[in-house]
Amino acid sequence: MAQLWVKTHGGNWLRADQIIEIGAEPVRERGPHDGSGAVEVVARLAVTTGSGNWDYDRGTGTVGPSIRVLGRYPTGEIAERIADQLVLILLSASRNAQITFDDEQVRVRPVHDGTAHDSPYNGSTLDPH
Repeated sequence: MAQLWVKTHGGNWLRADQIIEIGAEPVRERGPHDGSGAVEVVARLAVTTGSGNWDYDRGTGTVGPSIRVLGRYPTGEIAERIADQLVLILLSASRNAQITFDDEQVRVRPVHDGTAHDSPYNGSTLDPH
């Protein structure tokens, strides 16, 4: 299986093998540049959230998959298109890569494929080779 990393909206890297679902959801807390129809592309992870106390979390309903925001888009149509592209990329990847989002496009940067040493995403931190 290829080693894939997805950059989150906050700038962190997320291991793609932890993702169990990708979708689009309306923005809960709008920022100053978000319009009324802003939509986020989100990834649900195989790890759960909660306090660690099963009885308490079960009673309050706070146990569930952890969610990471991958990007924010002005419309649901754009967010759905980005989410669909990302799913196809994750399902078809056969080489190590870093996945980022530029405006309205998903970018895939292969690692250890002869990229220049000064490339900002040459994968030097992904593979120990």
